[in-house]
Amino acid sequence: MRPLAPKPDLVMQTHDAIRIAIMSGELEPFAPLAQEELAASLGVSRQPVSHALVLLKREGLVVDRGRKGQMVAPIDADRLLALYQVRGALDGLAARLAATASTGKNCQSILNKLIKDGAFCVERREITPLVDADVAFHQAIYDLAGNAEISAMVEGCWPHMVRSMRVVLDDSDAHSGIWADHRAIADAIIAGDVNAAETMATQHASKAGEATYQRLKSL
Repeated sequence: MRPLAPKPDLVMQTHDAIRIAIMSGELEPFAPLAQEELAASLGVSRQPVSHALVLLKREGLVVDRGRKGQMVAPIDADRLLALYQVRGALDGLAARLAATASTGKNCQSILNKLIKDGAFCVERREITPLVDADVAFHQAIYDLAGNAEISAMVEGCWPHMVRSMRVVLDDSDAHSGIWADHRAIADAIIAGDVNAAETMATQHASKAGEATYQRLKSL
């Protein structure tokens, strides 16, 4: 008889826990990933850790380190620039669709609340709340667009972008400008200005990608 595979939910819980630790910076780039240590830390056996690392490797968050096992993938500036270029096209489409569908007070209340939350985070100057608020703003636009495929396509980009955002947002001078862009995009969507919403969302992603690229290259 063959050994039973670990329960999928345990594998995914292990995957999610390691993924979150990588995205948050708890597990930094180039950090070695010893299966025994991860298993002990998470209170599981090595088997779900092994399966989880396979999944994370497919996502580009884990890489091999020669004969020494695996490690957290470095943050690749060129890859991030390419991801932002793709996201720019999707963000523009999402903003356009959201502006087309922006009827009633629901859209306005959602976006205004997110902008208010973002402004509060800017005042606090804490990286994790800023990153969370930024992701929440863009995901809200994907939801308002009414096209589930946009969120599905961007999902694979977020772990890499969140890691890089923590580096870029270390520069507090950038915070106000980012949320000024968000305010302008939200206003265009609420007003139903489809062309302005699309253009500004695309340009915002392009600008963020270039800033990320330059920041990563300078470090």
